[in-house]
Amino acid sequence: MIRLVDLLLEINTQPKAIFLAGPAGSGKSYISKQLIPSDMQVINVDDTYEELLKKSGLGMKQKDFTPDELSQAAKLMGQAQSATREKYAKALESLQNIIIDGTGAASRPLLKKKQQLEELGYKTFMLMIYVSPLTSLKRNAERDRSLMPSIVLRTWRDVNQNIDTYKKEFGEDFILINNNPEDANLDYSQELTAPYFADSKAKSGKEKSPEEIEKKRQETEKLNQDIEQMVKTLPEFDSVPTAKSKLSTFLKWS
Repeated sequence: MIRLVDLLLEINTQPKAIFLAGPAGSGKSYISKQLIPSDMQVINVDDTYEELLKKSGLGMKQKDFTPDELSQAAKLMGQAQSATREKYAKALESLQNIIIDGTGAASRPLLKKKQQLEELGYKTFMLMIYVSPLTSLKRNAERDRSLMPSIVLRTWRDVNQNIDTYKKEFGEDFILINNNPEDANLDYSQELTAPYFADSKAKSGKEKSPEEIEKKRQETEKLNQDIEQMVKTLPEFDSVPTAKSKLSTFLKWS
């Protein structure tokens, strides 16, 4: 029996999968709408998660959640992940062209998914969006669903530490777009981020032990040191015309 993937390849058609990557507030949805056809199936756990948050009455401001509300939100995220996995599996069954919208903070599971897709006959691509850490914090604070500042900064670091890895793995099928506003502050320090933490009302829950407090202090110090070092040198970006050309070539490839 001929598999669907074999049949599609026989008639010179290959399904496409585009990975979107970038920290909070990078503008992945906005940029992708300018560059990627709207008929591709979007796989994004946040879409389902936000619907569940609204229906639950918790609202969208995670940075203001109480410990109990954070616990409820975590359960809803579990439901959203389950629903998204089912949606993804169905899309793959029919070899639909898909957009996998995530942060890209964890390279290992993303690259494993890339390999699995390619084994199914997919051709893969990555569109990655860059903004400064302060831009990420600012846009996150302005969003309906705002995350805790500590999560925003940790994700920013983890995403951008993977740039070279993704460039190597995707090769020519990789785009990095700078989506900073013209007046973006490219500097970084704890003093500059302090206002965003002061605005957060989320509580930590049970009282922490001295050991836990010290561990958290060390993790925060390491995070800030990492980001301070990373912002000293901007990565090499693709121009919009180059991005359009690369995506056009990818989407027409069969």
